[in-house]
Amino acid sequence: MRIDKIYIKNFKRFSEVEIPFNNQFNLIIGDNGSGKTAILEALTVAMGSYFLGLKNTDSRLIRESDVKLQSFEFSEEYQFPVVVAAEGYIEEEHLQWSRELNSLSSGTSSRNTSEIRRLSEHYDSLLRSGTLFTMPVLAYYSTGRLFRNVDGRNSETSKRTVASRLRAYRNCLQAASNFKIFLKWYKSKEQAAIQKKEEDLSLALIRDLIKRNLPNCKNFFYEFDEDRIQGLKVEQEDGTILPFEYLSDGTRNIFALMADIAYRCLVLNPHLKENALQDTPGIILIDELDLHLHPEWQKQIVNSLKNSFRNIQFITTSHSPFIIQEMAEGQLIKLKDGEVSISGGDQLSIEDIAETKQEVDNPQWSEKKKDLYEAAEEYYKALESGDPTEDMEAKMSELTKPFSQNPAYDAFLEQVRLTKEENETSS
Repeated sequence: MRIDKIYIKNFKRFSEVEIPFNNQFNLIIGDNGSGKTAILEALTVAMGSYFLGLKNTDSRLIRESDVKLQSFEFSEEYQFPVVVAAEGYIEEEHLQWSRELNSLSSGTSSRNTSEIRRLSEHYDSLLRSGTLFTMPVLAYYSTGRLFRNVDGRNSETSKRTVASRLRAYRNCLQAASNFKIFLKWYKSKEQAAIQKKEEDLSLALIRDLIKRNLPNCKNFFYEFDEDRIQGLKVEQEDGTILPFEYLSDGTRNIFALMADIAYRCLVLNPHLKENALQDTPGIILIDELDLHLHPEWQKQIVNSLKNSFRNIQFITTSHSPFIIQEMAEGQLIKLKDGEVSISGGDQLSIEDIAETKQEVDNPQWSEKKKDLYEAAEEYYKALESGDPTEDMEAKMSELTKPFSQNPAYDAFLEQVRLTKEENETSS
């Protein structure tokens, strides 16, 4: 499954906008408040239409908080209709569908979802007959994905767990961390492997995935020993073993993101066996892909995702110039003043990206250097007019120090200036 184009009307801050998507990777950029997250939320509505024909799954409705609120001189009014329309493919079939909300009391309309509903109803019928076929992975990872307090202790539930393939869609479009779902699955897999005294293929695939993409990770496992801190443990290259919650936010984010996507691929398509991660199609939405990541990891995360899940379409947001630099032509989507422009960033330097894509004024200079330039400009204008002040000279001397290549000479000039001031005061 992929989405080639989305059209939204009266959704959050957008009156009307249409956005095309690359079939592999997309990065949405723009100033704070430009609507990046709103586009991802609209995509969850479009993706959620797939669940209309699958029993025991939850479709994403258009909510009151999604409706555009227009301010007038004496009032604020909701704008209708709210429309989310999409165009794309499921397997080889081209589809068009839309959801609408015409009032707060009417509910989200499904009138224009017959094509995608028909297909998902067919899949539901195949699923319940035990027929093996490939299902798309769908998931949304919001900025709330800090993955804290997920050691698995006291996480048991009395609710019956059914080993349906559809459990991989549980909470998949909710803007919250779902890592506990993966953790419970992983723990049960480890227990089963110990009981059967044989390695589970899905465990081996996830371990290999994490070790290849998580810096400094030698191995990881679930600790069952009651005399130790129970839960997920990560063994580092130097042999140090740490509980998952002791890791940095960036490390947890890479681990949990990769592991959760892999878990969903493996549960949805067990018949693909060792090719489940590579061959599972689908759409993954990630808000602020660079969240808590060191710049070195920011440069690597795009290729890690593309190489690990080759058949998945990623639609992400970020402010990182390092991630922008990984985008080929047609993969970079810029939002500004409600308008959309499509380009790339892989031919640009970091400074070029900051200046031309993110519109940072003179990114080559620090704020100190800008202050020095302005002070120098003011000082030399005063020299031309013949009336530079002592304050100007002192300010120039102070601002020049951080950029000097000869501190001893600077100290000498400072002493000359102070001696001059003393002489003028004594006279």
